[in-house]
Amino acid sequence: MEDKFLQTAFKVYFIAVAVLMYYFITEVINLGLFVTYRHAFALCLFLSAFLAFLYKPNIARGAFSLKATFVYCTPLVITILVSLFIWFMGQVDTAVISRGLSGVFVYNNMISFTLAAVAFLYVFGEKGIWYNLIAILISNILMLLTIIVQNGIGSFFSEFITLVMTFAAETGDIIVQAEIHELAFCLGAYLLYMLLKPKKDIVFFILLGLSSFCFLTAFKRIGIIAIVVALAFGWLLKFVAKFKKDTAMRLTVIFSVILVVLLIGYIAIIKLDVFSLLEKAGIDTSGRVTIYNAVDMFYEFSPDFLGNGIGFLTYQLSTNMNVGVSSVHNDFLQYFIDLGFWGYILWLVSMTLVRVCYFGSKGKVENGIIALALSIYLVIVSSTDNTMNYPLLTTVLAIIMIGHGFDEKVRNCETKMFGYISDANKDTEGGTIL
Repeated sequence: MEDKFLQTAFKVYFIAVAVLMYYFITEVINLGLFVTYRHAFALCLFLSAFLAFLYKPNIARGAFSLKATFVYCTPLVITILVSLFIWFMGQVDTAVISRGLSGVFVYNNMISFTLAAVAFLYVFGEKGIWYNLIAILISNILMLLTIIVQNGIGSFFSEFITLVMTFAAETGDIIVQAEIHELAFCLGAYLLYMLLKPKKDIVFFILLGLSSFCFLTAFKRIGIIAIVVALAFGWLLKFVAKFKKDTAMRLTVIFSVILVVLLIGYIAIIKLDVFSLLEKAGIDTSGRVTIYNAVDMFYEFSPDFLGNGIGFLTYQLSTNMNVGVSSVHNDFLQYFIDLGFWGYILWLVSMTLVRVCYFGSKGKVENGIIALALSIYLVIVSSTDNTMNYPLLTTVLAIIMIGHGFDEKVRNCETKMFGYISDANKDTEGGTIL
């Protein structure tokens, strides 16, 4: 009875802290340096899981969680190592270095938010994926209720229906308040996962319905496109896997390589000023031509271009340039300018191929397919937004990539380490460690 109460209390506590992490998106704490609330709550989740480990250690869960965290955070390692090389080789302004390090470690620390994800998985097993989704939905619904209370339920839903029916061509003053970009992209990733791996369960359909509603209130068109494209690849590979798992995995790797090649070509297209041609053809690029032309001086599409170090472009846009924006709204161009030709390629490989190969290794083809689908989703939404800088999306992608099949992976890890499976890890439903 006591254990049952402790499990319930810990579940409520974890979801509550996660709700705060997803709710306070922009607020900061001044500790001599500015730390976002969400970063503080992410660390709180990790520390809570660490205390749970000290109270009742599960070595296999802990070992697998840390290994998966390291693999998932490989892009951060590459970003830092490449930047250190650039800073060491060139006489770089300390203000630029400071901006880069603070952005990487204080504002959107990939390690902290990945650890928040594995904290859920360590404590609750695979069920942690869904507890995290519940926290996102509670946060988003609270935000929507605030808007409804201020403006009226009739006006809200009238504008919501118009938004959906016109595919966001008409956006009212009320519904635009519901466009919470970061949570929308988080829910988009969950929708992709749920559609790739549907369940015949009433709770699943409730979560799917609520996720769809909250996602549509923000109505990110690029998010919808990303889900459709990623789903197409995911379903295709799942179909192939029914007959030839080895072939499906090889295709997954090939698609990952193609993705890297396309993203290298994407920079070449920008450098060739193709976006100006699109503008002349009457296609609205939302001012990106002006931004791309403004930063053109900072890079060359050449193997000789070694980069400027992480944080360089953000520093230039916010201090030395008058273009009216603090970012290029294109993560790939930003990382190319910061990391250079070769650093950019290494970063791309770590974001795509490394994750797909690791999570899809040892016959886990479905895991590899999910990792690829989520990578495609991330790539598409990041091509027009600064989505790579959304730490909450880092948590969501991490918890899904690492969490799918988590309990089985832990059992395999424990068997390899100790030659048996403990009672704590025998629960096929992903039981809590407490």
